[in-house]
Amino acid sequence: MKRLVKTIGVLSVASLMSTSAFSQISISGYAEVGFMAGSTEGTRSTGAAKNLGGESVITVAGKGTLNNGWTYSAYQNIDSDEVNNGREIANASPMTTRAIVLSPSKDINLFYTYDGVYGGEIARTAVPTLTERVVDLTGATTLAEFIDVTSGTHAIGFDVLNVGPAGRLSVAYAPNLDATQSQSSDRPYSGTAQAGMNTASGYSIGYSVTPGPIKIAAGYTKIDSKRGATEVDPKSKTLGVTYTAAEFAVGAQRTKNTDGRKIAGTVDMDDTVDTFSANFKASKDITLGATYSKMERKVVASTTGPDTKVMTVGAAYNLGPVVASIQYEDAKDKNQAGNEVSVSGLDHKLTKIKVKANF
Repeated sequence: MKRLVKTIGVLSVASLMSTSAFSQISISGYAEVGFMAGSTEGTRSTGAAKNLGGESVITVAGKGTLNNGWTYSAYQNIDSDEVNNGREIANASPMTTRAIVLSPSKDINLFYTYDGVYGGEIARTAVPTLTERVVDLTGATTLAEFIDVTSGTHAIGFDVLNVGPAGRLSVAYAPNLDATQSQSSDRPYSGTAQAGMNTASGYSIGYSVTPGPIKIAAGYTKIDSKRGATEVDPKSKTLGVTYTAAEFAVGAQRTKNTDGRKIAGTVDMDDTVDTFSANFKASKDITLGATYSKMERKVVASTTGPDTKVMTVGAAYNLGPVVASIQYEDAKDKNQAGNEVSVSGLDHKLTKIKVKANF
């Protein structure tokens, strides 16, 4: 690990030295620590042992002007949570989220990204959040999300800005949804279950606009499976609205996934998720927040279970570069697995305390 850190440091310094004449370079990031504890219920539940862990992210970014008058920007994240010990356990590289953006005008952007927020992903979370999205708070709710083609995927596309008040139209296309974060720009990909062919591709469109105190965001995604006639082609739609005032913000969002898998499978599975949230600024430094989500899942040839319900409440203390938060999550009647229906009594109650230091 020490050798890896030294190598990353040398490469970063070399990058700064070789590009400083062409762009403005910045380094930013954060370090955070979180503690979780609680209880679970149900015959297929897993124990909620006390958990203490941390994550650090470093972002190296640059921007400048090209010889033809266009502008450009690029960035690369280095993430400790991605080295075989975090959410993306199949990936073994800390070189995660990245993008290259070319701008022929102030309102047009052409982009390549891995895991960046483009396409329909700009509408994935269209309601207020206290610190994190509902599904990211503990990762244990089994709630479905809007399906996009940019999360954990290589994609290209374009943005059109100022389409309406603070409007943004974003279109993304991923030619190969199996490609991993370490897919090379100079080598063909031959991963598990691929055998040199595209197993699935997809496109995603997102639009957000803010007329006054109201923000509206919508997204649509279509996945095309190429592995066989029995594979389903997932589609996803989302629409959310947030109203923001001086001391509070409230929002509502509905997401509908048809045949809901990012990598197409053979199980017909439909999810409908409704989320309502509100934030209240109790003081200059303290914000209170609450969310309520309900999901209905239908799986072909399976009896539909009860709706999954998730409620969160919390408070965040903003100390400038450091934010401390505590949140409580209550999830009831969760799904048994990623492609199975919900079951009555599969519940959990978790409390999370987190301190995040930005730099």
